[in-house]
Amino acid sequence: MIEKIYGNAFFLETIKGMFSSGRIAHSFLIYGEKGLGKKTAADYLAAALLCEKGSGVPCGECRSCRNAAMHIHPDIIYPEHSGKLNTYTVETCRKVCSDSYIAPNNGSAKVYVFADADNIQLPAQNALLKIVEEPPSFVYFIFTAGSRDAFLPTIISRVTSLGISRCSTDECAAALAYKGYDSSQISEAMDNFGGNIGMCAEYIENAGLRTIAALTKRAADSIIIRDEYGLLTVMSSPELKERQSALLFLEMLDRIIRDSLLLKLGGTGSLISCYGKGAERLTQRISVRSAGKIHEFINRAAADIKANVSPVLLMSALCGEIMNS
Repeated sequence: MIEKIYGNAFFLETIKGMFSSGRIAHSFLIYGEKGLGKKTAADYLAAALLCEKGSGVPCGECRSCRNAAMHIHPDIIYPEHSGKLNTYTVETCRKVCSDSYIAPNNGSAKVYVFADADNIQLPAQNALLKIVEEPPSFVYFIFTAGSRDAFLPTIISRVTSLGISRCSTDECAAALAYKGYDSSQISEAMDNFGGNIGMCAEYIENAGLRTIAALTKRAADSIIIRDEYGLLTVMSSPELKERQSALLFLEMLDRIIRDSLLLKLGGTGSLISCYGKGAERLTQRISVRSAGKIHEFINRAAADIKANVSPVLLMSALCGEIMNS
């Protein structure tokens, strides 16, 4: 069964509109924050492109849709990540370029899904540029990433970009209930991640994420009351010594800073952090300039961690920068 897409009416209507007009793009970029269902949306789109009914909505009943739902469709290809950076290499992209000229196995089209393409190398993007610009008539490309910024402008100009957004609270609660979670679990998860279904589900299932969320809130509280020792204690936690955990902590802390800045500037957008109440309190304690500097410090630290600098050393330095901002 093709997984249901909750919310995201713009995404769904755009796909249907393309099929109705007969003007279907050949390359797509589906982007948005982690947990919003970018890969689910990519699978949905791939199934729609190969569905025998051709309506822009996977019927879920034809042979093509059934194979797509089970991830065994021979004409939906998922290139593999590889190399030290676990990303799409030049070699992989060159193989895709060569393979794309081979006729489909079962149907009238082939779809290549580059999931989690956030770290795709620039030479690899250049290797794909020509085929993305002028693909064979039966070939489609779907990329997923957290942001459009992961791609070269030359790639962005040649793809149809479709953003995936958070669901309403009712839609998110319904999706989580469908997955079998009880009301108390759903309520706690949504207090932390709002309408982000994937992150809510991970929060319920993953004790590690619950720990990171709690540490993030403690860090925000320490910044609010200017407690440098408390912030250093949080950022020295054993749970943050591992690279991915440290990066997740920094991302979640940065979102609290973002929400605080949004509120301070009178923005009307929705809050995206795990600690809305903390962001509101921080608004009373921090200037726009300080928030901007903290954002820069956090993002620089995250970039250094991605470059394999020790999280332990960075967290200590970051604590001092935040408190002196």
